[in-house]
Amino acid sequence: MIRILQVMIAALLLRCPNCRRGKMLRSWFHMHRHCPACNTPFERASGEITGGMGVNIVATLLLVILVAALIGFSSLPLLPAMLGLAVLTIAFPIGFYPFSRALWAALLFLTGDNRETD
Repeated sequence: MIRILQVMIAALLLRCPNCRRGKMLRSWFHMHRHCPACNTPFERASGEITGGMGVNIVATLLLVILVAALIGFSSLPLLPAMLGLAVLTIAFPIGFYPFSRALWAALLFLTGDNRETD
């Protein structure tokens, strides 16, 4: 259990899930294929980007549902609240994208799927 938490925290810090030293990203939208420090593969196939997108979609939907529920129980004016929710719905997935990719790569690492051959 502690190992899982360590790997997930390393992913949220955008570090290699194996050595926790190497950076996972070259830039905000581009992930290294392997760790620069220990050569651990992050994703073995280019199509695995969809797993990170799935994590991003789920996180965004959970956040939107939570904020919408808070808006529903508050006395905020509806138009500004809905405009704020619309901005959140667009901005959050863009900002969370590298973290969702890193979390997916960490999940692949924990399950051993990052080392399987096609």
